[in-house]
Amino acid sequence: MISFTIITPVFNREDCIGRCIESVVRQNYPATEYWIVNDGSTDMTDVLVESYVKQYPYIKYHKFTKNRGVNAARNYAIQNSTGDFIIFLDSDDFFTGDALNTIQKQILSHPDYLHYLFAQDDRMDYYNQNPILKNELVELSFPEFLSGKVSGDFAHIMSRTLIQPFPFDEKLRIYEALNFLRIFKAGKKQLFSKKIVVMRERNRFDSATKESLLNNKKAMTNQYLALKETIFLFAEDYLNVHAKDILIGQIKRVYLFGTALGYYRENKCLETFAKKLGLKIPEIYRIIDRLKLGFLLRNGIFGYSLIKNTIFQPV
Repeated sequence: MISFTIITPVFNREDCIGRCIESVVRQNYPATEYWIVNDGSTDMTDVLVESYVKQYPYIKYHKFTKNRGVNAARNYAIQNSTGDFIIFLDSDDFFTGDALNTIQKQILSHPDYLHYLFAQDDRMDYYNQNPILKNELVELSFPEFLSGKVSGDFAHIMSRTLIQPFPFDEKLRIYEALNFLRIFKAGKKQLFSKKIVVMRERNRFDSATKESLLNNKKAMTNQYLALKETIFLFAEDYLNVHAKDILIGQIKRVYLFGTALGYYRENKCLETFAKKLGLKIPEIYRIIDRLKLGFLLRNGIFGYSLIKNTIFQPV
């Protein structure tokens, strides 16, 4: 029987952490290790989790004394895990009734993969509308994710030996997509099964992804760093998979953020890097940078983000 380590980071989720844990303990699957990492919660989360820890010996529990972010919580659990495969289960999500048996059946039927992807309920429209994902079972590869032909969230089931060498960047707190690209590249191929194993609660006011909204300097800095690292890590890969337009778009975005943040010297280096790849920063971008109009640009981006994510946010 395949053993699984399920990992749930949690921060102030007293309203839903019980539902998440219940979906794990109700699985009819004995080969389970369940790591819950409390990321410095200040509500009743700790009390709720402790009540389950006392009942179920396979639940491993660790508490951070202060909030360090979901990436730090995941890293702690990954490095202390023992299962054959690792599964992330966010604290506001929950498993379907027979999720682990469904996952095991697929792995045993197709054992030549280190990375399996399964469906999440709120993403079914995307899966069905994407021509690459239209079939019930599809082999995917790194170029399809890098080029954007396949994107967004999946339920990830990853071999422990695949993911452990790639810790998530704790300085950025979020932006796990950057690390998943590294994992996709190392794993070479992934098997996607259009079977729903995770139910998700979206649009929560306290969602960690809201940290990526460009409404303050810290959020912009983090996005700048994540995009910049993506470019430097995968520039040659973008060109090799004929995704030059995507690479150019990424470079332009990083350059604009660099200007907005006042990173004029760094932008000079980015211009040199782009030139070596045969790419060029648009002249208007360079003029804004040379005039050091970062403050005006930054406030313009903040304003646009506010309009986009507040006024036009679906009710």
